[in-house]
Amino acid sequence: MTSAALDELDIHSTERYEREGYPWRAWDLLRDTAPVFWYARDDIEPFWAITRYDDVHFVGSNDRLFVNGGPRLRLATRDEDEGMRARYRIRNEQFGWDVDEVPDLVYMDKPRHTKFRNLEARSFTPRAMRGLEAHLAQYAERFVGEFAQLLEANGSADLVEDFSVMLPLATMCDLVGLPVDDWERVHQYFGFGFSLRKAMMRAALPGETYDELRLRKGTELFRYCQEIADRGRADDSGGLLSRIATGEVDGCPLTDQQLHGYVLLLLAAGNETTRNATTGGVIALLQHPDQLVRLCADPELVEPAVEEILRWTSPVIQFARTATADVALHGRRIRAGDTVGVFYPVANRDERAFADPYCFDVGCFDVGRWPNSHLAFGHGAHFCLGANLARWELRAVLRVLLSLLPRLELVGEPTRFGHLHLGALQRQIVRRRA
Repeated sequence: MTSAALDELDIHSTERYEREGYPWRAWDLLRDTAPVFWYARDDIEPFWAITRYDDVHFVGSNDRLFVNGGPRLRLATRDEDEGMRARYRIRNEQFGWDVDEVPDLVYMDKPRHTKFRNLEARSFTPRAMRGLEAHLAQYAERFVGEFAQLLEANGSADLVEDFSVMLPLATMCDLVGLPVDDWERVHQYFGFGFSLRKAMMRAALPGETYDELRLRKGTELFRYCQEIADRGRADDSGGLLSRIATGEVDGCPLTDQQLHGYVLLLLAAGNETTRNATTGGVIALLQHPDQLVRLCADPELVEPAVEEILRWTSPVIQFARTATADVALHGRRIRAGDTVGVFYPVANRDERAFADPYCFDVGCFDVGRWPNSHLAFGHGAHFCLGANLARWELRAVLRVLLSLLPRLELVGEPTRFGHLHLGALQRQIVRRRA
């Protein structure tokens, strides 16, 4: 590729993500010809695009050289960056909070990040997940059963809203101690942020602008999270929310602002990514009937199948890190203060790390992908704390779905939300086979 051709590649336009999904061709060209590429466009602050597996792994492994606590954590357009910062500042002023405090622990670096992370870590260990297995299995049976009934009654249903949202929503609400009556409230709040602008504006008050609507809805969500945080401080059950709300960092209890950010992070991160992995996994299986037949014939493949679904779907697109010193990579000099964007889906299709990466293989054995060392959950100090929960949820759902999937087929293409951080799927109709 010539420099001019590379300079015309588009990997940041949200309209393209909404219209076409992941820009695989552009990503592949960058990974193969310019794995460390200075991406400069008019409507986004420039950054180094890192697209090869080993290089994404390198950035994640060196959390002192590439930090979260710089000016950018997620790549977004200039307008979205400015809007997000403005809304955060206004809300902090409304609540009388510290405008210099970061939104949540993901923005922190060691040792502070580790101290905050440890407040919840034991709730997401493999041991804790094994204690949830029976509960997750019951939920999976219930939600698959309800989905099957809907399909039987109507002939078709929306895979996203009628099914994929349910298990992660119910499980996260349970872990935080929210009643069943709050499930829809949580879903509406977090679903709003990943709705198309036209759909968002249906909730606008007379004369309310788009920016005013987003600020109002964000403030409502902030107040709701504050209610949950207050409830946690009064809770002595020893559950997840209670431990966080009554925990201490460096001998000090969390401030209202820090606890609020924690609650918001738990509810957001615990819902959206697993929902999209579930939807994307079902789509992949229905698009690869040979793999579906193979999985149905051997349910013991559920565990490797989940790992392949995570590699294949890679729901988190990218995170941004800030270099703290100059570093040379593939002959390019990344300077202290530069932003690097690490792209997980591209790394997960790198033929240097995965044999035949564009082959969807639920067993992973035939093409030498077991263990499946994908980067769907990141790597290093900021490896997703909820990775075990996501895995256990996906396994529970897939085990029960196996009896239903062979009778289903996709109807059309999915409706996507154009977003640079999360590969959000809004709608995918499925129907019973004739």
